[in-house]
Amino acid sequence: MRKKRCRISFTLISGVLFLSLLSVPFSAGAESKIFDEVIGIDGSGNVEKLTVITPTMVLSSRDIYHHEMLNVFLYGLPDLVQETITMRVIRNGKIHPSASIERTIPFFRDYARNHGRLRAVYLPGWNEDEGEYEIELYYGEKRLRVEGETRFRLKRREVPAIGKFLSVVDLEMNESIRRRTFTDTSGQEMDYRAILEWARFIRADALWILSGETTSFSPRRRTDTPWDRGPMENLYLLKQAAKDYGLQIGAYIMCFYVPGNHGIPERYEAGLGYDADTGSLYRSRHISLLSETRIQDIIDLAKSFQEDDEVDYIGFDFIRTGRVDGYEMGPLVIHETNIQPPQNWDSLSQDQKIKWFARKVEVDRDPIIIEKWRWWRAHRVSQILQRVIEEAQITKPVWVYTLGWNHGKEHGQDPVMFFDAGVSIDAVMLYEANRMQFVRLLEQWNSYLPAGKGNIIVGNCIDYRLLDSEYLSPPDELKRRYLEGYQRIIHNGHPAGMFLHDISRAFWGRRGEHSIEEYLLAYLSSVQRAKNMHREADLLVQGAIADILKDAFGQVEFSGHLLLKNRGIQPLENIKVTFFDGQTNKKVVFYHDGKSSYSSFFELGMIPANDSIQLDFTLVHSDDGVRMDNIGFKIGIEDNGEYRIIKLNELKKPESIERNW
Repeated sequence: MRKKRCRISFTLISGVLFLSLLSVPFSAGAESKIFDEVIGIDGSGNVEKLTVITPTMVLSSRDIYHHEMLNVFLYGLPDLVQETITMRVIRNGKIHPSASIERTIPFFRDYARNHGRLRAVYLPGWNEDEGEYEIELYYGEKRLRVEGETRFRLKRREVPAIGKFLSVVDLEMNESIRRRTFTDTSGQEMDYRAILEWARFIRADALWILSGETTSFSPRRRTDTPWDRGPMENLYLLKQAAKDYGLQIGAYIMCFYVPGNHGIPERYEAGLGYDADTGSLYRSRHISLLSETRIQDIIDLAKSFQEDDEVDYIGFDFIRTGRVDGYEMGPLVIHETNIQPPQNWDSLSQDQKIKWFARKVEVDRDPIIIEKWRWWRAHRVSQILQRVIEEAQITKPVWVYTLGWNHGKEHGQDPVMFFDAGVSIDAVMLYEANRMQFVRLLEQWNSYLPAGKGNIIVGNCIDYRLLDSEYLSPPDELKRRYLEGYQRIIHNGHPAGMFLHDISRAFWGRRGEHSIEEYLLAYLSSVQRAKNMHREADLLVQGAIADILKDAFGQVEFSGHLLLKNRGIQPLENIKVTFFDGQTNKKVVFYHDGKSSYSSFFELGMIPANDSIQLDFTLVHSDDGVRMDNIGFKIGIEDNGEYRIIKLNELKKPESIERNW
């Protein structure tokens, strides 16, 4: 085997030994040995053995969690001319890189605190395995003997399981709902209690309400209250009536994002973005994660939720920076994560230091600095969460919203860190994604978080433009994404529940041509299917229009049938078929040929295993304002709450439509 040619230079001045690494001779197996001495060549070209002083290692902690960094200090090597000492973190014979990227971790002179010591920093890798780790010290490629602390334990907080499948609907409205008009489950106008009616309709366990938000749609003075009135009033109104609807209440805070055109309020420090084209900094719409005033305001509001007996959960949203801001924290990141700054660092202004860091991320795309930046932001957010939980003395379940893309880390979020910081539930946002993006989201999550490591619930929202599909309607695509998320997001396991994000979008959002009921039934059916995931998809629905007639008065008469097949091994009970107008949710009367009677719904009783029931119908369309293309069939299975919806215009003559659910 060819050996690499290396050498050590040394000088003895006033009895003090100065070492600087030019290169060190070693073979491929040198790493397995521990050296007390190295071979060098003096100024006359003579080969000599130099005894290396055995340094002492001190760790900042012997036990850390995933959101905590480990500082490693070396004493006894005060006179190195060039810092060539590095370390590696080892477990079971394998190197575990810092921040999942830095395999060889450098020591630098700790000028800020102690000129006589060296400092390295280990950032636990993303979702790193818990257990015992050992630090090995290196001089070049030679492992050195070291005294003191070399072992530490990476811990993982045991997150209590929820105990049952959790179904949640949330409301994200800044405007007060007090005087707003809503559509209730019967299609009639109603006050804000319609929100509770729909939550009960989809059999939600809890309603989570945006209850604390700061906006800048109008100017705010430093002395103004930081919290908008609308969200707090919405919490007050809905929590009063929630118990009558069998709902628990969650109150959540939008933490660091401030929508509006008047900028960050005076009482807070703004996060700084960086414009790579102009090389300039700008004030973003995010409050800085270093804003002590904002953190204290969040603590105070969360404490009021803890003390409110009508609030059952406490949550946090936008607990992060934006993707391209937060650079005001750059100098602190450089120091805490041990990034080597330029030699003229101390002569730079604060703005120049911030710009240097931002350029490394946005322009140079330095991979190690980018990953440390992502890690540090998730660490910082987790520190804030832990502090809020502790100082507000929160004992109720705490949830956070995490961005779905790359499990949040590109914006400084990480579910593993959040759980270690004290979070009970991570609500993963699988929305704001088209079909192709959604599939990639699931792949990223499935390869990251295994079963049993925390309570994940998956969420989506109503938006027909993003619920694109090759062949499914937006409500059906919504259902498909919920079920795919439930089946695929956790490796070898399932989430603890589902949530429907922002029910106000059902009333005023981008529904397209579909009704509130169609979307919410899609959610309800997803929940019930997930609860019964061990069962096969039992119900097959087929249908056809047999004839279409038009009488002398212009009325159109449709006759046809629905065939409901039970392909399972258990009977399906209490089958109910309802005709309804998908636009208004109003029921539509039809003629049941088999029973010779008119009704808007018929109960078909039980379908035995491997059997079927056929419903023959006749529908006469009169001029009652109901559009034929809005009429549909809603098939309910009362024992488990599963639903199917088929539109009348999908039953083409003479072809039949067949769907597998």
